[in-house]
Amino acid sequence: MKQKDIFLSSEGDAWLERNQATLAQQRLPEDDPILVELLELPCAANKMTVLEIGCGDGARLAWIKDNLGARCFGIDPSAQGVASANKRGVHAQQGTADHLPFQNDEFDLVIFGFCLYLCDREDLFQIAREANRVLRTPGWLVVLDFFSPVPVSRAFHHRPGVFSYKMDYRTLFTWHPAYECMTHKVRQMNQKAYTDDPQEWVAVSVLRKNHLSGES
Repeated sequence: MKQKDIFLSSEGDAWLERNQATLAQQRLPEDDPILVELLELPCAANKMTVLEIGCGDGARLAWIKDNLGARCFGIDPSAQGVASANKRGVHAQQGTADHLPFQNDEFDLVIFGFCLYLCDREDLFQIAREANRVLRTPGWLVVLDFFSPVPVSRAFHHRPGVFSYKMDYRTLFTWHPAYECMTHKVRQMNQKAYTDDPQEWVAVSVLRKNHLSGES
């Protein structure tokens, strides 16, 4: 069974339940590295349309909606998370990153909210393709996830047969000339500090999608 099917059937809800207390303690926006970066983007001042892939309970999107006036959409494998997000006024659906039920060029900003490390490796090309398809040009892409300069994997100790994967997730997009990495910050997991321990590295990356030379 693929990991996405495991998360759709049960592990998505289990992940949310394990992390709910930690998520509830976050002070927004200052404790959220995605929101900290987002507030520096020029699109934050506009009535943007936002998609978060791996939206959890929708707390981050709800903050963006309430404070920036954005139209916010989310997708997550957790049925419980999707229900919570919709109660917060977010347009959320249950699903996974490899199939986004949205139109081409629908979003000004696409966020990967700490989910790529659990995605099936054979789906990475399709995941990048889908994110690129729904993101407008010009547009912004923000990725929060585990970071490693070389790909590594290890058993996911919460569920036998599942693995977590660390890599430089920017490279799913930066190989293409339309994408430019504007910022890339590596910090300690759940901290705002640097660390020399590579097991604790988490990165937030901001990428800009622009027209290629010669395109209209």
